[in-house]
Amino acid sequence: MLEAEIILALREERELEALEASGEVLTGLDCAGLELRRCTLRKCRFVDCDFSGAVFEQAAWQGCDFSNCRFGGSVWRQVSVEGCKGDGGQFTGSRWRDCTLTDSSFRCANFSQTRWRNTRLEDCRLGGAVLAQADVSGLLPRRVDFQGADFFRTSLSGLDLSDCSIGGLTVSESLRELRGMKLNPAQAAELMPLLGIELL
Repeated sequence: MLEAEIILALREERELEALEASGEVLTGLDCAGLELRRCTLRKCRFVDCDFSGAVFEQAAWQGCDFSNCRFGGSVWRQVSVEGCKGDGGQFTGSRWRDCTLTDSSFRCANFSQTRWRNTRLEDCRLGGAVLAQADVSGLLPRRVDFQGADFFRTSLSGLDLSDCSIGGLTVSESLRELRGMKLNPAQAAELMPLLGIELL
């Protein structure tokens, strides 16, 4: 049902609105440019699907798996993502505003050149994710695993990462990305090697 609705909406160049779908599997579907509003997707799986340039507004993703799918240039407004899996996803250039992402996994996902505004990221896993050249000034992370994440040319100034895991971050040689970020004492000690400082 969901696949047929998406194909029809794209064909008729209209938005997909007020739809609920549960337990569906979509494979290799081209959803580029899809506009999805006030929809709820529960425990759906998307395999090799392309959501490039899609718009999601007032939507809910619950327990879905969209790992390795493409969301480049997508727009997310007032969206909740809960218990989902987006490992390896391509989110380059996406925009997030007034969203909440909880208990979800985005390991090794690419969030380069993304922009975040008033968006909460809670109990999520972004180990090895790429957030290079991103604007994270409106990101509100809580208990997020950023182990091995790449923040090259992304200013972390003002970002409170005090209850997050940040070991092995990738930043530029000047370390300018780290200026003004908020850490706890243990995290500060963890970053000492980047500064060439050895604690005795």
